[in-house]
Amino acid sequence: MSSRSKWGRFLIIVSGLLVLAAVRLMEDGLSWRLVIEACGMIAFFWVMDMVFSSDLADEVQDCGDHLMVRRGEVTERIPLTNLRSVEVDPDGEVMTLHFVRSTAFGRKIAFNPVASLRLNPFREHPLVEDLMNRAHAARL
Repeated sequence: MSSRSKWGRFLIIVSGLLVLAAVRLMEDGLSWRLVIEACGMIAFFWVMDMVFSSDLADEVQDCGDHLMVRRGEVTERIPLTNLRSVEVDPDGEVMTLHFVRSTAFGRKIAFNPVASLRLNPFREHPLVEDLMNRAHAARL
């Protein structure tokens, strides 16, 4: 279902630095200002990444009757019977799983689901209905 990509953030930062360097080199050549701006951009994006994605799970795998969730060194097998509800933010980038009983990650865990083609942005994410139906069936 999800695997948070560390390369994506790296590529965004590098491409931003390359654009900045190209613009600066065309304007007035290599200078200390370019180096300071590049370091500032790296620090800014690193802090923003830590703030906005530090609480996200690194990986969530759907294993049929349970989910394997990994964040850092901690991995836990969470049965679908423990799933209470699923929420997705409006743009579909962050999905939050709420649990009946507490897990190693607490009573909820958020992750970035694999992007899916959503022709209708007002329709519920397809994973929400699937997970909730399977969780309900597992409790019966």
